[in-house]
Amino acid sequence: MRKEDLLKSYNSEFLKKSGIEFKKPDKTDIKNTNIFKTGTTTVGLICKDAVILGTDKRASMAYFVASKIAEKLYKIQDHLYMTIAGTVADAQYLIDVLRAETNIYQLVHDGRPILVKSAGKLLSNILYQNKMFPFEVGLILGGVTEEEGPTLLDIGAYGSILPEKYCAIGSGQNFSYGVLEAKYKDKLSIKEGKEIIISAISASIIRDMASGNGIDIAVVKKKGSAKRQFISIKES
Repeated sequence: MRKEDLLKSYNSEFLKKSGIEFKKPDKTDIKNTNIFKTGTTTVGLICKDAVILGTDKRASMAYFVASKIAEKLYKIQDHLYMTIAGTVADAQYLIDVLRAETNIYQLVHDGRPILVKSAGKLLSNILYQNKMFPFEVGLILGGVTEEEGPTLLDIGAYGSILPEKYCAIGSGQNFSYGVLEAKYKDKLSIKEGKEIIISAISASIIRDMASGNGIDIAVVKKKGSAKRQFISIKES
């Protein structure tokens, strides 16, 4: 038996032997926890010389729009950015930890940029260590280094790492994937990549209640700060 199976249910073997009794919550209590779930659309893709990341700007709690200017696209280092979906508090904590750890790495290594895959593995280890009580997040980590070139990682809540050419995460991901699958091709220019990101997130904003209020984009290159852009969009 795997150790996580010991705590899986209220009638587990572990709890029976311990003599501890727990009252199983009512279904009404379980339903109430759904109020605090959030939705979003985050998208990333690789083009010829850069990684482009984009998100919508809406934060929601069930059917309530909690914010119209939510930040979901974060700078970790000059060459490394990350998008967040899921529980905001969990995601912001992970951003702070990843920034601190990558800063320490670069100080120790005389300012050498940390590899995107190394930063992804560090984040994966943190998530995996907490899989018994997981962070409720879906993350896209993207960046460009001399050794790797443009790199995009889809990182799951339990620590899975999936290198991708393009990906989407959040409640609006199904609509975005339809656009990405139809329009993506290898060696896109930055201009073409931005147009696909805008189209993909726009498709989600039109059909997904939890996505909206504009599009935030970052174009991440090997050298220099990423170019940020906000695009207002008509939601109809």
